[in-house]
Order: sequence, then structure tokens, then C-alpha cells
Amino acid sequence: MDYLFASSIAGCGLRLVTISYDVGCQWFMKFWTRIQYLPHALGLNLPSLNIRALVPKFHLQSHIEACHSAFSFNFFKGGARTDGEGVERNWDELNGQAPSTSEMLPGARWNTLDDCCGWVDWRKTMGLGA
Repeated sequence: MDYLFASSIAGCGLRLVTISYDVGCQWFMKFWTRIQYLPHALGLNLPSLNIRALVPKFHLQSHIEACHSAFSFNFFKGGARTDGEGVERNWDELNGQAPSTSEMLPGARWNTLDDCCGWVDWRKTMGLGA
């Protein structure tokens, strides 16, 4: 997880990163210690205060009480109305696409999955008034 995360933000010039992760409290606890063992090219120049891991609201209630305020979107500026679950909503729809896209080249797979996400969003938007 550390390698994947560092690879995705290395060299982007970001100043603030908020991670919504169902076990963000456990993963982030020793993040700055573990990140030192990654390849130098993935080194992050961000101070620790500029990366924060929060637990999505649906998952937070199953955590110990000490996590509730420390990792809640409710207590971080700009995050109170965020539930943090948005990244998980398309899983059910996208699971059926895995066999169809598994042999595609990365660009074609990305475009196909992007179209599938757009379809899910369109269906959700059309059903808002119902």
C-alpha cells in the first residue's frame, strides 16, 4: 500500500492530500517510518501535516472509540459533509467488467472502465427525482 500510494503522488507537486481509507487509522500510524524504506525516487517532500488519513463515515462506527474523532471527516476543515465512501460505490457495478477488460491494454481498459463509471453516474443522476 505504501509503494502504491507514494507512486501515485510522487512528483505531482501536491500540497495537501486527504486519504479516505476504511483502515486509514491503522495504515497511517507508522506511515512516515515505513516511507523511508521506499526507493528514493518515491520520496515524498510533504511535511506530515499535509497528508492526512481519514476513515469513511460508514466504516468509522466499527472502529474503537479513540479513532472516532481523530480520523473522522467531521473534524477536519473542508471535510465535514464528506462521507468518504464515494470511491467504493462503483465496485458492485465494476466487478462485472473485470473479465471483459482483463486482456485489454491499459489505455483501452482505462477508457472502458471510465465509460462504465460514467454510465453508473448517468443512471444515478436520472434516478434522483424518482
